[in-house]
Amino acid sequence: MSNSKKCAVFVLLGQSNAVGHGIPMTEGDRIIMPMKNVFWLSRAENQSLELEKLRWSGYTSGGMNLAEEQDHTYSIANCLAAAWQAHIDGGNALGLPDLYIIHIAIGAQGVTRKYLWHPETEPILVPGVLGTVKISLFPFATRVFSLLDGSFSEMGREYEVIGVHWRGGENDVLAPTETLAEELKSIYTTIFDAFDKHLHAPPTILHRLVCPDRMHDMDPTGEQECLKKMGIVNAEFDRLAATRENFSVFDATTAPQFVPNTCGNGLFMQDNVHFTPAVNTWIAEKILTEYAASKN
Repeated sequence: MSNSKKCAVFVLLGQSNAVGHGIPMTEGDRIIMPMKNVFWLSRAENQSLELEKLRWSGYTSGGMNLAEEQDHTYSIANCLAAAWQAHIDGGNALGLPDLYIIHIAIGAQGVTRKYLWHPETEPILVPGVLGTVKISLFPFATRVFSLLDGSFSEMGREYEVIGVHWRGGENDVLAPTETLAEELKSIYTTIFDAFDKHLHAPPTILHRLVCPDRMHDMDPTGEQECLKKMGIVNAEFDRLAATRENFSVFDATTAPQFVPNTCGNGLFMQDNVHFTPAVNTWIAEKILTEYAASKN
């Protein structure tokens, strides 16, 4: 831990592309030894709906996601942790502070009525891997965020949330088209009002849905209806960005890996669903450099 009292907090939320599903890390990239300047909330010590105190420890790539038990993936969280520590170990020319990471995501879980991010999901915590895990994600995340002020105060440190990244929305295209727009508006208002309250209105980045092939696979009603509903989800993200000063929308097609009119557009694994390690690594580096630039 550095001597500085100031530190940064990064939050990653959502579903499978936030988990890093389907992109396991190589043995050489796995973070096994706890990091000295990057910290996390381990699942073993912090996965509770009745959590009363946050227990931070040196970051590793195993057990880092507070929700689903899928470890050692090229998630943005793991990629950012590796890049952040590497810059500090290399002399810290960017003047990076210690970083604290909160990662909460479960694959195939949207925000509409039947999913675990829905604000009215009954209180439940059944840990497990994809397909078995059942956690009321909204009250759980809110509980964690509500403890941040007290946690850093106890450590005698000041903190700044440098970004809340929302990587979700894919499964919500399965909701009825006629009511989807209003439903999303109501749900996201509830979710982000609570997050802004506890996190003091931090920069919040919504990741646009960018892969039509994903929608085709999920929606049996056909391509046009599928694209329409994907557009509704993205329109809600745009609305949030237009009406909340701390919100913005990120489009992965700005990545250098993007190749239009090809299978996966250069962004996705062979399943045309999950982002490649190269894309997530690029996003992590972008987060790091943009944060450093904002402080200089």
